[in-house]
Amino acid sequence: MAYANNQRARIPALRPCSAALLLALSLPTAAQEARQLGAVVVSASGFEQEVRTAPASISVVTREALESKQFRDLAEALSDIEGVDVRGATGKTGGLNISIRGLPSEYTLILIDGRRQSVAADVAPNGFGDALTSFMPPLSAIERIEVIRGPMATLYGADAMGGVVNIITRKVAQTWNGTVGVEMGLPQDGGDSDAQRLNIYANGPIQHDVLGVAVRGSIYRRGEAERLRPAAALGAAGGRDPATPQSRQYNLGARFMLTPDKDNDIWLDLEQNRTWYNNDDCRLGRIDRLNCATGATVAQSFGYRDYLRFNQDQIAIGHTTRLDFGVLESSLTRTVVETQGRTIPTDARSAGSPDIGKDRKLETTNTLFDTKLVTALGEANVLTVGGQWWKAELEDGLLRKRHDQTMWSLFAEDEWSITQSLVATFGLRHDDHERFGNQLSPRAYLVWTASDSWTVKGGVSTGFKAPNVNQLIDGVNGISGQGLTINIGNPNLQPEKSVSTEVGFLYDNRQGSSAGMTVFRNDIRDKIVSGAGDCAIDPISSCAANPTATYALNQDKAKTWGIELNGRVALAARWALSMNYTWTDSELIQDGEKVGKLSDTAEHMANAQLQWSATDKLNLWLRGEYRGKSRRFDKDPRFLTGNSLREYAVTGEYIKDYTLFHLGGSYKYSKGVTLNANIFNLFDKDFRNTQVYTNTAGNPVVTGDYFSSMQATKGSVPSGRMLWVSATVDF
Repeated sequence: MAYANNQRARIPALRPCSAALLLALSLPTAAQEARQLGAVVVSASGFEQEVRTAPASISVVTREALESKQFRDLAEALSDIEGVDVRGATGKTGGLNISIRGLPSEYTLILIDGRRQSVAADVAPNGFGDALTSFMPPLSAIERIEVIRGPMATLYGADAMGGVVNIITRKVAQTWNGTVGVEMGLPQDGGDSDAQRLNIYANGPIQHDVLGVAVRGSIYRRGEAERLRPAAALGAAGGRDPATPQSRQYNLGARFMLTPDKDNDIWLDLEQNRTWYNNDDCRLGRIDRLNCATGATVAQSFGYRDYLRFNQDQIAIGHTTRLDFGVLESSLTRTVVETQGRTIPTDARSAGSPDIGKDRKLETTNTLFDTKLVTALGEANVLTVGGQWWKAELEDGLLRKRHDQTMWSLFAEDEWSITQSLVATFGLRHDDHERFGNQLSPRAYLVWTASDSWTVKGGVSTGFKAPNVNQLIDGVNGISGQGLTINIGNPNLQPEKSVSTEVGFLYDNRQGSSAGMTVFRNDIRDKIVSGAGDCAIDPISSCAANPTATYALNQDKAKTWGIELNGRVALAARWALSMNYTWTDSELIQDGEKVGKLSDTAEHMANAQLQWSATDKLNLWLRGEYRGKSRRFDKDPRFLTGNSLREYAVTGEYIKDYTLFHLGGSYKYSKGVTLNANIFNLFDKDFRNTQVYTNTAGNPVVTGDYFSSMQATKGSVPSGRMLWVSATVDF
């Protein structure tokens, strides 16, 4: 059966490109076969390659590692990867953002089986973008997660300027099998959130060798965390803090695989995600006609109900054909993302308008067609050519009309084996945006396998990122400040462009010990900065909607740079120590002067894990993580004014550093049953210390050593000591 053929032949001693093509031409196989070739990935070039020789810096999170981490969303699953920071900022729903190499989270592209999940419009405005990271398959359906640290705009387009996270799901099998997993998080402190999750996955043939199906689903429940704001600091508007709200998440999906003959696969994938958050205490936003402090009724609508929902519906259909000269893959994906629980606030309409208080429709539809051909050009070259058509539509009840944008792209990338040990990759992407016209993004990368143990690789990549649909609106594009501040777009914005370089040195003795060092730098021109323009100083056409507003503006430039180190040492037959460290710095430059850092990424981050395979059934581990200090304010302290200056007087310039330890293990109770138990924040470090200052309006505002809640929440507040237990049954 083509979708689960287990008869891959061993690759003969061919040149690297020829071997890579044989991998691409071979039929899909189970993960254990891939390990015969070393760690194998598909994200770097669009076909299977070993990690150490792939033309990119890649980390792989295996299914076994995911099961031991007990993560609640995608960001937490990646928290201990070098170059990745997920605790620089916290969204209103308590979710985390994924930042790679010091670039903000909007530069990280999320894929599932190579299909884009990121949308081109802000359908979850005002700090709710983190809620969209919960849209992912259940743990039981994931085979591995591939993380590319660095730009991949040639293959994947604009959003991949910072990096790519590709979630690879399990393949449909020849015989019926499945997994049921149950998890529970039990905090020691009653003020932290408890959590429960159920994961289900089953797959197998409907008609042997012709039609198969995989079904997946999950239910996740999280309790409400005690608010960090003392009662005295809860005003009429409620006020935000990083304490997580009560939530429910549901995922249901199915994948059908049809194999009419040995050379063709046709698949259909359906997925539905539903997420609900409680807002009855105004922690997500001020509820219409309510004084959040007293419960009294007021006349004004502020833009929120007592709940928020985020929904995603996705349908994708694809075809893979194995030709005599290569492999052709094509897919069509339609994704609809919707926010519910937002309303039309009073200040967004004229007095007496019947729209006030009505539901605000927030929905974006993204339709993508992708196609890609991988073919050999002689023995020394593997060529990948393809294209993409992408239409993004936004419907916002706050706006007067529906907005959309269309972009199409063509790309080509050639992997050339110059010698048996030296491989060069050259790529070029052409993007045609209906607003900005033609854009070219070239890429060059070189991999030298110096010996069986040593690999040297590096390259230069460019990228192009257009403003999203909301940012280009000429007029009102949103509302903030608990329904009191009208936001405007800037139709004069230009695309951002980037140049990224990296050089890496990898060592692997093939006996359990390895090490690596990568130096990187990202330069961005025309960086879009929210609030950098001011209607009072430099009015644009959108200022007619609000003469006192600020708006997004292209700054001169921004850059990030740093070093990533990683290593693994086999200490003994059953002991192993893994470590990594990342140093990152950044700056934002305006008119030739440094005005602040680009992102909330900590300058120093480190992780270490000691693993002991005590027996064939019992595995134990101890993990430590360090996150250095990070910026508290977007601007350098000398430019601070107003409330930022008042908070600076109380807390200083930085969010504090911290160290955490975690202890866990797994036990294979029987052939199909595995039990896991973890203790997170082993020494119960307290992150809930707060300070209160009075803002310029005379109201109390809460901040903390490890977070800052103003327009957005910087930093995070990890839970105290928590026991997380799970049981997984394979059948």
